[in-house]
Amino acid sequence: MTSPGPVRYAGGIGGRSCGEHETDLMTETLMPGGGVARRPLHFIVMADCSGSSMKGEKMQALNYALRSMLPHLVDWERDQLQAQLLIRILAFASAPHWYVADPVPVAQLSAHWQNMEYVPMGRTNMGPAFRAVADVLTPDRLERRALRPAILLVTDGLPTDPPGGFENGLAALMEITAGRSALRLAVAIGRDANSEPLDRFRSPEVPVLVADGTDEIADRLVTASIAVSRMSEIGVNRGALAEQLNLAEPTRRSQPEVAPGQGGQGGQGYFEDIL
Repeated sequence: MTSPGPVRYAGGIGGRSCGEHETDLMTETLMPGGGVARRPLHFIVMADCSGSSMKGEKMQALNYALRSMLPHLVDWERDQLQAQLLIRILAFASAPHWYVADPVPVAQLSAHWQNMEYVPMGRTNMGPAFRAVADVLTPDRLERRALRPAILLVTDGLPTDPPGGFENGLAALMEITAGRSALRLAVAIGRDANSEPLDRFRSPEVPVLVADGTDEIADRLVTASIAVSRMSEIGVNRGALAEQLNLAEPTRRSQPEVAPGQGGQGGQGYFEDIL
């Protein structure tokens, strides 16, 4: 099987070029009654589609898990007024490929989901994938009113990049302000998953979530979606939420790095500008 082209959504964001979409959203749109339109919150899913690790049941489980995650995000967005959740999906193997190329409203993606396919003989090269994400999070690519983004990496945790490829790609992501300030979540698939590279990617306050089997992968992605929504709320106690994520993941391989005293205080929410 070969990877299909980017998914486009007629009549929605996916049916227009990235530049056209950005120009529209950079203009503050007034809602009926004079209120200001919700601010864009970009959520990027980096999905490992390499044939070396994700073929067969794992790929089916990943598609099922993503389908299961989306309704939770739709429900959260419906209940709050401050942010519009826009989602993109980057499939990566030997090379990265934007499966959902343009920022799409989460309800629209949920209603028109199409399963991804693994890349035969594809390797797990994460460095180019990090660079691809960095390219869409530069200041000229984000709306002026955009909130801090969220990035979810789903993989077996074992990069196959050439020497220095993983490190250089991750450095490129962390060099940009939006990459550093993003909520970075990682789900490692398989009991033998290597979480050490994912520890270098994840945000310090959240653990790597480890999953094995269809139901566990779905559960971890739902947990990740809850983290994206909860950490996007003003005044959320991030330390306490990180502890809840850690307890919800009984096979964790890593611990959140919460600064002393942070767990007992209400931290700033992700409803804040990119620094």
